[in-house]
Amino acid sequence: MRKNLLKEKLLQNQAVFGTWIMTNSLDNAEVISHTGTDFIMIDAEHGSMDLQTAGNMVSIIRGTQTTPLIRISGHEMSQIKRGLDTGVAGVMIPMINTKEEAEQAISYCKYPPVGVRGTGAGRAVLFGADAEEFEDYYSQANDETVVIVQIEHFQAVENIEEILSVPNIDIAFVGPYDLSTSMGLQGQLTHPEVLKSCQKVVEACQKHNVVPGIMTWEGGMEEHLNMGFKFLIGGIDGAILYNGVKKLVNDFKSFNK
Repeated sequence: MRKNLLKEKLLQNQAVFGTWIMTNSLDNAEVISHTGTDFIMIDAEHGSMDLQTAGNMVSIIRGTQTTPLIRISGHEMSQIKRGLDTGVAGVMIPMINTKEEAEQAISYCKYPPVGVRGTGAGRAVLFGADAEEFEDYYSQANDETVVIVQIEHFQAVENIEEILSVPNIDIAFVGPYDLSTSMGLQGQLTHPEVLKSCQKVVEACQKHNVVPGIMTWEGGMEEHLNMGFKFLIGGIDGAILYNGVKKLVNDFKSFNK
């Protein structure tokens, strides 16, 4: 199993930045993986991303210095193990609101004796083509695979100390839009109460030696870094493409009157 460059940076207390892929474009994955971004989060929660496409993206991204990650659609065993079997270096698990949900999800991410992940012949081990060559994957995956739990509901913030007491959580990732919505403050990402909840997560992460992460945006990165967040995701491939072309169209129209 190759060394997880992203995890190495996090262990060295470096801040990292990545972006989302929500379209099913392998070309987008290839282009973005050459930008110098630390990681790409393949989004298999929203949109129409399937695991075959996600796995093909992983193969492309792994040929660069960018680390491939995946967000799955739930915290059931089948979703977690199939997501990891694509060969990603880490998995993001949505809507973890209690200690019990965290414990169960973590157990699905780890091979025995730590957890209950099954040793299937997926892309992570080249579909079982050479069992001996990929035996190190099974022995190293528990340490190398990044596990990210999403904190995106006010109940998760209320339970954050208990959630982060669960061993083997690498990153607690705040989804500020969903969090604000659950608080009755939909879209008010800079509302004092939303920021207070975000800060509570950061402080709990520091106490439990977990990396705090957040969805960021242009104009928000500096504040998020100053708050203590170390794992930042900004931008979605479809929106980046749209905004880039839209700017060109607007420039053209402004000159072609």
